[in-house]
Amino acid sequence: MGYVNLSSTKRHVLHVMTILVYDLAGLNYEKYARLGVIRKVDNMSLPKPQTVEINGLKLCYFEWGASDAPVVICLHAYTNHAGIWDEFGPFMEDSFHVYALDQRGHGDSSWADNDYGRDRYVADLAAFIDYLSVPEVILVGSSMGGWNSLLYTADNAKTVQKIILVDIGPEPSEIAMAPRPPRPLSFNSFQEAFEFSRVDNPWPSGDRLRSDLMRKMVEDPNDGTWRWKTDPYHLTVALPDMQSESLINRYWSALETISCPILEIRGEESPLVSDDVLEKMKKTAAKLESVDIPGAGHVVSLDKPNEFNVVARNWISG
Repeated sequence: MGYVNLSSTKRHVLHVMTILVYDLAGLNYEKYARLGVIRKVDNMSLPKPQTVEINGLKLCYFEWGASDAPVVICLHAYTNHAGIWDEFGPFMEDSFHVYALDQRGHGDSSWADNDYGRDRYVADLAAFIDYLSVPEVILVGSSMGGWNSLLYTADNAKTVQKIILVDIGPEPSEIAMAPRPPRPLSFNSFQEAFEFSRVDNPWPSGDRLRSDLMRKMVEDPNDGTWRWKTDPYHLTVALPDMQSESLINRYWSALETISCPILEIRGEESPLVSDDVLEKMKKTAAKLESVDIPGAGHVVSLDKPNEFNVVARNWISG
């Protein structure tokens, strides 16, 4: 798991990371915090949301860290929001300048009148990096955010130093393609929304799942119902990337051309990226490694934030 076909140095680093992950799963987080191996974050430090006008849309983002530190840009998954990085930002802020972006039609960013083609997201990322006026970035992309990271990097190789792909590959496994029931557009109460989400995702703690829902849902003041902040378009139209031969080929092509280091972090409980696809990714990309996080599903940074933070920080810093 996680460190196949690596140099001896990289093999050692990821071996240590894997040990940390399993120890963290066994509630040894305090031990490593005391030893200084990792930095403990006692409370999520949520900064004030900021907005920027990008391609005619108001995009919301959050920022941690010093302005002169290496820049890390975090991109969330489809129908999700920047809040999945709420622990990652403060965990990294002592050494990195972290941005978490609500992508178009998600979170507190503007809806885009059904203009959600993959290249529109990539253009937003390009414009956001231009807005930051930084020469180099590290990209951390969860699911859809990983696709956006790959396509951007393929055309901007000199800008991207490293990429972390969180539970995403160029194509899904057969199991992941199985039909799923539609997600309700609204709920009669927050508790009803929580109970639905808990069945859909049993991996994060109850408190973390509740805080996530509070960030990505909004209550209607008129009737007390709760709805998703994401554009309903995302909940009613199938994501084309999972089946589009053209897009799948573009992701494989991007992997083939990207020369910077890439880390794939899979949730061990997620079926999305199969072992076969992962091995093909390692053969296709110049420098791709992988780590699996025990007890995590698809949105790893939400499901097991402490474990994710350890792996991501150690790899980025290596």
